[in-house]
Amino acid sequence: MQMTADQFRIIQISDPHLGRRRPFFQHNWEVLVELLNAETYDLIVCTGDMSIEGAEFEDELVFAAQQFERIRGPVLFTPGNHDIGNSLPDVRGGETAITAARCDAFVRYFGPDFWSRDIGSHWRLVGLNSMLPGSGLDGEAQQQAMIEEVVASAAGRRLMVFKHKPLYVRQPDETAMTQSALYPEHRARLKDTLSSAGNALICSGHIHDYKTASWEGLDQIWAPSTAFVIDRDGLLHPLHGIRRTGYLVHTLAGDKHSHEFVEPDRFLNIDVGNWMRAPETFHARYHAEPLRGLTLADGQQS
Repeated sequence: MQMTADQFRIIQISDPHLGRRRPFFQHNWEVLVELLNAETYDLIVCTGDMSIEGAEFEDELVFAAQQFERIRGPVLFTPGNHDIGNSLPDVRGGETAITAARCDAFVRYFGPDFWSRDIGSHWRLVGLNSMLPGSGLDGEAQQQAMIEEVVASAAGRRLMVFKHKPLYVRQPDETAMTQSALYPEHRARLKDTLSSAGNALICSGHIHDYKTASWEGLDQIWAPSTAFVIDRDGLLHPLHGIRRTGYLVHTLAGDKHSHEFVEPDRFLNIDVGNWMRAPETFHARYHAEPLRGLTLADGQQS
């Protein structure tokens, strides 16, 4: 699709979970690289979990970054919990949590973990690090200052915010702290900060479902994963949205936004729902499992 001068096309991919040590989801990535290199777009944004074990092994961040170099055109990134560790406090137990060193490693390979870009006079893109709120790291205050500045200086531009975690899981008045979404106080603070910017658009990943929602002027779009699904048959909680692998195409035309959920025919819908019901938070620390698979040339297993 050829863009006209007043249109801007963004492809949002999320949660590819790339890994050299555990290349479980490489098939879908190979298909995606082919598709994106044949596509017409202005920008790709990946909303986190580029890696499957980057928070534990820096060389896994290197591998994921190298995989993205195979895609032509500009790509912007926001970190996921698998890249830099999960939010503090650790409410599930056994999590790899965010640290300054892990954030620094992310920046080395993927660029700033929070950022803003203007698209003409109608839109301002904002990328956020979902794990910074509550971390106590220097980046937390720096990110908050950036959010306040981009809102104050928007000059009528509509904000399109990209981040890994959604605002909430089911309802905006949720009070339980969960690693599936922003903690309640951080959700409220972001909403209050964005409220003066008008009708902001929040684009997230993390849940691996496609879904749309709205909350007092904040329109929300959950992007699916390109790698795998966490199916309802393997979980105790109900389905949140459309649980299929794919990606989103956002079109900005003047001050208007539209989007499309794309489900490639050759994508595999791998279900890892059993991981989420395994004991002792296996889903959060399966990197500790023995490597199983083919032996690589360097003697390591994958």
